Amino acid sequence: MGARIVFTIKQADGLRLNLYSHWGETDRFSDLARALQAARPRWDDESYAARIIVSQLIGPQWESETGFGLWAASEDGYYGGDSPDITIDLLNKTINDETGDHSFEDFITYHGVPVTV
Repeated sequence: MGARIVFTIKQADGLRLNLYSHWGETDRFSDLARALQAARPRWDDESYAARIIVSQLIGPQWESETGFGLWAASEDGYYGGDSPDITIDLLNKTINDETGDHSFEDFITYHGVPVTV
């Protein structure tokens, strides 16, 4: 069955990069908080921030044939409606999830990731 989640990374001009994770739902908040923290130095550089976030979320599983998918779209990447989705807005530095909207800073702090600058 899996623990599906889609992370949608919103960029300028309405572009979206979607990352599907077959097993990522359970740790989605802490994984994303760590990914955002890793991308902190590049929050103002969309292409680098997106690459760092995706790299951190996939981690050492890059060589696996299954488990993750990537696609570009003009709207959020809902995956059949059977999984929660998280939108990462690089322009406004916000996260939207099933609990509401949060700034990157608040999201990282709330999920217990040490802040480093």
